[in-house]
Amino acid sequence: MKADLLKRFPIMLGLFILSSLLLAACSGGEGEAGENADGNTTITMMHYYNKELGEPAPMAQLEKIEEFEEQNSDVIIEQEVQSHDNYETKVKTLAAGNELPDVFLIKGSMTQQFADNGQALLLNDFLAEKEGWEEQFIDGAFTPFQVEDEIYAMPISGGSSHLIYYNKALFEEAGISEFPSTWDEFLGAIDRLNESGVTPIALGNKGKWVLNSSYLSTLANRYTGSEWFDNILAKNGEASFTDQEFVDALSAIDQLANNNAFNSNMNSIDNSEQQAMYMNEQAAMFIEGGWAAGSIANNAPEAVLNNTEVAIFPEIEGAQGEQNTVSGGGGWAYAINPNVSEEKLEKIKEFIYHLTNQEAGRLILEKGQMPAVVVPDSDEMELPVLTRKLLTLFEESKFVPIYDTVLDPALIEVMNSNMQNMTIDQVTPQEAAENIQAEYSK
Repeated sequence: MKADLLKRFPIMLGLFILSSLLLAACSGGEGEAGENADGNTTITMMHYYNKELGEPAPMAQLEKIEEFEEQNSDVIIEQEVQSHDNYETKVKTLAAGNELPDVFLIKGSMTQQFADNGQALLLNDFLAEKEGWEEQFIDGAFTPFQVEDEIYAMPISGGSSHLIYYNKALFEEAGISEFPSTWDEFLGAIDRLNESGVTPIALGNKGKWVLNSSYLSTLANRYTGSEWFDNILAKNGEASFTDQEFVDALSAIDQLANNNAFNSNMNSIDNSEQQAMYMNEQAAMFIEGGWAAGSIANNAPEAVLNNTEVAIFPEIEGAQGEQNTVSGGGGWAYAINPNVSEEKLEKIKEFIYHLTNQEAGRLILEKGQMPAVVVPDSDEMELPVLTRKLLTLFEESKFVPIYDTVLDPALIEVMNSNMQNMTIDQVTPQEAAENIQAEYSK
């Protein structure tokens, strides 16, 4: 056996050297200082920005990435692009294997996990390095990305995760002259739209998040009020997902499904396809966040764009919460891998600042989405008509938390799956609430 090993040793040594060379090649030949052999610095980055979708903040960020590379010829941004629906699973898989890129996106519900596992760099000192930088962000922008007072990611955009985009011409053809002011009138409008032969609401819930982010987070607050959700977060025993108010919120979504508000393939198409249904006038409405405004402004036929108005869920009679609330705040944010070298970190800091400063915010606003920073003199900017409509609507609304940016991911998965099943009559609202509570109680 020993003689056999001695014969194989040169071969094993050769394989070891070859493997080492291959690993060095795969990492770009990066040295301890974070630079490649040619003196350039490669920053690996993962995101879900898709040019084809034309969404405002992603489009603005892609332009700023390109601009940064042009201004820093010694830096290469190596981008890995995932679909929005696959992104969360991918980044968690990489985190589990300790294979995260240098820069990656997280949402608020991931913050605690990444902080606990030491997989996101603490950014308080970084923010303090640029005088006045932290004060440029809108109130509450950092909240989803904080653990106590420690900040783990830099937010990009703000705004709401709930907006109703509707085609007023299709409404008028169905005999609806104004957007409904109460939930009962909203259900009546859905009946009229069905009678006129158009799908009332295009829904693409294949990725499961649309019903949660863009429907439930707003509806539930209308029924429960904010104190109930604070108690849920505190886990102090003062609130339960089986409380009647939360069941009523689930029932409202169930009511929409039972009244044929949605297209029958709602669980097999995604949010970009629901937008396409609306732009093709196959549906009179779709419900999504403020980020969809840019997609409509850039991609919708002129007639559809000119007839597009925005609204929020109307008042729900008898519900105990405030009725002008809209789920919103910071969505996704940049986190930094804490294992990068100090030299590379300096380049990354400049890169992140370039993507999240007020100039980047101005570009996001110009393209039609609310940035996470205050944009000076925005009143004087030439903005798309749809963006102005959003700004006017938000002046009269109040932001409340987006569930899937603050609740535990495992709980959100149970919540999302049960809502998807509820729309096809596999569970009742009461059963869905009990399943959600069972996960919450673990």
